Amino acid sequence: MTRLVISLFFFTILPCSLAVGQEQEGSVFAMSFEELLSQDVTVAARKSETWLASSGTVYVISRSDIERYGWRDLKEILTSVPNMDYFYQWAWLPGGQRGFTGNMSGTLMLIDGREVQNLLANEAFIMNNFPSARIERVEILQGPNSTLYGGNATQGVINVITRLESEVNEVSLVVGEVGTRHGHGLLHFQQGEIELAVSASYFESDLDYREIREFIVDDEAFSRNSKDGLRNHDPNDFRNREKNITLDSRLSTPWFYFGNNLTRTTNVSGIEAVAFDYITGDDAYRGYSSYYLGKHMQPSANWSGNVELSYFREYKEKYRLSVDNAAQASRYEALVLYTEREDIGPSDRIRLNTQWAYQASSDQDWILGYDGWRTKIGRKIKYRQTEDGVKLVTPDSWPTDKERSDKHAVFGQYSRLWRFGERTLKVNAGLRYHRQDYTNASWLPRISMVYQPNVDQAIKLTYGKAFRPPTIFEFDLVVDDEIESQSMQMYELNWSQKFRWREIEFANISALYSMQAKNFYQKVQDPNTQIWRTIVAGEHRVSGWENQLRWQASRWHGQLALRYISPDKTQVATQSVRLDVPSYKVKLGLGYTLDQHWQVSAFVDHWDKVLTEANRFQQSGTEVVTIPAWTTLNMNLTYTQGESTLGLYVENLFDKTYYHGNARGVSPVKYIQAPRNLRLSWSYRF
Repeated sequence: MTRLVISLFFFTILPCSLAVGQEQEGSVFAMSFEELLSQDVTVAARKSETWLASSGTVYVISRSDIERYGWRDLKEILTSVPNMDYFYQWAWLPGGQRGFTGNMSGTLMLIDGREVQNLLANEAFIMNNFPSARIERVEILQGPNSTLYGGNATQGVINVITRLESEVNEVSLVVGEVGTRHGHGLLHFQQGEIELAVSASYFESDLDYREIREFIVDDEAFSRNSKDGLRNHDPNDFRNREKNITLDSRLSTPWFYFGNNLTRTTNVSGIEAVAFDYITGDDAYRGYSSYYLGKHMQPSANWSGNVELSYFREYKEKYRLSVDNAAQASRYEALVLYTEREDIGPSDRIRLNTQWAYQASSDQDWILGYDGWRTKIGRKIKYRQTEDGVKLVTPDSWPTDKERSDKHAVFGQYSRLWRFGERTLKVNAGLRYHRQDYTNASWLPRISMVYQPNVDQAIKLTYGKAFRPPTIFEFDLVVDDEIESQSMQMYELNWSQKFRWREIEFANISALYSMQAKNFYQKVQDPNTQIWRTIVAGEHRVSGWENQLRWQASRWHGQLALRYISPDKTQVATQSVRLDVPSYKVKLGLGYTLDQHWQVSAFVDHWDKVLTEANRFQQSGTEVVTIPAWTTLNMNLTYTQGESTLGLYVENLFDKTYYHGNARGVSPVKYIQAPRNLRLSWSYRF
């Protein structure tokens, strides 16, 4: 496969190089460094601000970054963020931000500013449903921001800006090892003031590297589960295929706008649940559809706003191997296996959102808004095989009385700018009141002060508070009718600047912060009644520092990112340790433009060792296991001729064997990552 891809790459380049025709000036790498630094971001204050003066710590990954480094999807894009924590188990991307990790329920996921959070578990569900061909840029806000966005923005916000407003027509293809294939189309049509944009993609891959198949049958290194003796230990029975389609569209008219974001996925549980499912994994069919209809209005020179009605629908259908005689069997061949089906959904949300801005003067404005929605969670149904045939069963603990809920919120933000000659001071102060069924109401403040001694630097102080409401799963074992929301508060000091040294342009973000989470959900057994129930208890604090330095000089460009965190320690097996996240990370990107056609880039990613809690091997209880530190190098070579671009991407160039830890349980212990592999990409703009 490697030789085939390389041969295909140069075979395709040759005729392009010899083509006769006028050179096109607009290269995909044409955005200047100054343009990149001056582009506006919207995620921090729900209005346009320059990157330097944004209200908080915001990272922007532009279209130029994506194309230069060859990133294929959002998972790879997030690698460049210094303080994003995750662990990839080959199905979806759990994790968090700034030293917090779990199921991504503390990170709010937006597409073009609209929430697409998983309704069932409040997760930012990232699979292969965010191909980079779909993305114009990614804005990542660090820290709590429920004031303007509501629930789940406890650790931060990821806002994926699609290419629907790029006015680009493009087709692109990707082929790679382990059966990886991807195609994408982007089309724009405009007639007068009416504009239609459509972006669609298809992805499929077997994701069955030999190294993964060998790893999952190693009980000591991988699973350490009580069912290991009953597992199928034939690695050739492992399957990890995924298929995914996405569709984004938007119709803009002078009277209204209408759009949708859709994804459909067929995949398995990766290597997270194979120990429980006897190697084969779960066959899952899931997806969501988001439709929105809105109108922008400007009744006067000072007032502007919009009203939007949206509908979000998701579903999940899963098939897994189950067993009739696990207690009696002593080996895999003796198991009586059958396929069990489990459905949750469809789940629905209808939402009405309106936001208005009042520009009191050039230095003073208000944002006011209302957010209200009704959610209906689909019921969990298992198709159980019985002597009388298939029986539909809903678990007794499933909270059927809490499947419907209403939420209402009002929010406001006041911004004021003071000018003292070249110096400026900007204050953003916001407050949200949020009320919803079955949990406590919340007042959520956020204030950010940005002092600029000159136009090239900013010192920022930010305080924020956020919350995450309980999910339908966490209501399973709640004895009382209500349960408190989880909360997060943050104090942050940020120093951002741009400067020039010996013809090299620099831009730097540096932030110190302290974040404290309270009210974790725990399942405990009542010693008197022997009934399990959910309680709210505990807190966890993380303090840290993060820094990203970017530069450009003539033909060179690059970035260097670092982070160091100091989280609270956890008591595990008589030890007090910091679990599941590396204390420091270092990320280095470097690129060189050879001429108007060729560019080469490399990205180095280094993680410190990670301590994780795992089952003891062939013993009861748990122990602390060390996931070794690792460093990987990815390279990307691109060739541009006219409107065509070819790319050759090498992941894990030195074929490093490395692992992500498991922050969600004591088995499996860790997850092996991809070996060296190649992929070839092609795109054409017209």
